[in-house]
Amino acid sequence: MTTAHAPVLVVGGGLVGLSTALLLEYHGVPYVLVERRATASPLPRSRGLHTRTGEIFRQLGLTEPIEQAARSALKAGKFGGAWQGETLRTAEPLDLSGMAGALGANPDGPARFVFLPQVQLEPVLAAAARERGGDLRFGTELTEFTADDSGVTATLRDESGQLSQLRADYLIAADGAGSPIRTALGITGWELPPTNHYINVFARTDLTGLLHGGSFSQCDITGAVRGLVLSKNNTDEWSFHLEYDPAAETPADYPPRRCADAIATMVGADDLPIEVLGHSAWDTGTFVADEYRRGRIFLVGDAAHRHAPWGGFGGNTGVADAHNLVWKLAAVLDGEAGPGLLDSYAAERRPRAVVAVEQARLGTDFLARYGILTPENSAGQEHRLDAGQVMTRFRYTSAAVLDTRGDDSPNPEGTPEHVGALTGQSGTRLPHWWIDAAQTVSTLDLCGPELTLLVSGPAESWREAAARAQRATGVELTVHALPTADCAAHLGLSEGGAVLVRPDQHLAAGADASLTPAWLTETLCLLLDLERSPITSR
Repeated sequence: MTTAHAPVLVVGGGLVGLSTALLLEYHGVPYVLVERRATASPLPRSRGLHTRTGEIFRQLGLTEPIEQAARSALKAGKFGGAWQGETLRTAEPLDLSGMAGALGANPDGPARFVFLPQVQLEPVLAAAARERGGDLRFGTELTEFTADDSGVTATLRDESGQLSQLRADYLIAADGAGSPIRTALGITGWELPPTNHYINVFARTDLTGLLHGGSFSQCDITGAVRGLVLSKNNTDEWSFHLEYDPAAETPADYPPRRCADAIATMVGADDLPIEVLGHSAWDTGTFVADEYRRGRIFLVGDAAHRHAPWGGFGGNTGVADAHNLVWKLAAVLDGEAGPGLLDSYAAERRPRAVVAVEQARLGTDFLARYGILTPENSAGQEHRLDAGQVMTRFRYTSAAVLDTRGDDSPNPEGTPEHVGALTGQSGTRLPHWWIDAAQTVSTLDLCGPELTLLVSGPAESWREAAARAQRATGVELTVHALPTADCAAHLGLSEGGAVLVRPDQHLAAGADASLTPAWLTETLCLLLDLERSPITSR
């Protein structure tokens, strides 16, 4: 059996795996993606893209195809809102006026929240990856792998049963919550037991006559059959999450006929035509891997962390994992960084998974999930964060960020740290502002795929320093000069100052780092684990 080669093998063709593939293409890294399913799952799963995810897809040039798909996702009404009642027929909308923030509002960035179920998003991503030359192999399964210090050898089986071998420099496991790769490696994790067990039933049934023009994101059903109704298209496609007791029954006790009967009871309409399109079991147990990396194998998305969907952080956090990891892999493969840079992946991303788990756990109670506090559900809610803090307003602490916090910082490396506002602090996402009168170009659009220097005012000394740094290290830098007044207002940067932005739009050296042209080369060597001489490029 001959062995082919690819710099990166991605295992898993869901939302996170496809996003990983597109990011590899963006950074010019050849890859092979394998997915054992020949077709996508019909279950909607995640339903929305947080604004930070929208910014990542904007960087990849995917805003228009995603928004085009989103325009047809809902057939009526809008996304959002919560109802509660013994049946859907008797349910009433909850008053959410006290809930902080609003879907779609994003004063801190150029993207907005987009409602687009995963089952409709994944074909958009797969089509884009193929159009850009990606090697996607659906219906192909990883059957076994061996890893050594220089790479991973994988055995693959296609739909016909034919076996082949692939040698990859790195393997990225995006193979889901059950991750066979993580299991084979024996990677353990931090776990919390489930609070609820559900059968997720995706069904076609027309509920428009019962809703009377209303719509919701979730409806909590508290009657004879307990569970949740989640919107898919607000008319005739819905997800019904039937709560069950695993001590008394198993998912095998829920064939399609019983699922349809349970849906009729939840809705409160015995004569309702119901077509079950798919169903699967899930629970609210949580898991965060102790290791995000084992040698040349990396875990991303659900393979690295799993939690309840309350808050919608799961898939969005997984896309952010890939955004963080891929530029580092590309830099190492290109010889623009040393292997030590890859250690910063776990240091930066694992704390974000812990935050997502904790925040999703605080949404276990349905009313608390929507900001309605009672004496029964208020315990711990003082620790609740808004979606912007979970996804965007935080600070990375690792060797890939200049540490400007001082010895008395309460947050050592690898622990979560949040900020009230993005003001150019090292480790935070670059502040957004529009740099053109038409408000079509954001500061975030200036970033990537290389490292970027944003300079306040004239930039000649920084361009010269960037050229010297490239000669000494082989690292490419893009330099942009911005108006001094804008830099002062948004970054706290004085004229002649600069910030160094990573390809993932986070500040490797913010205004608080007081970066100078004279120290640029040394700064790059420190952040990228480099010697002061070019490393052979791939």
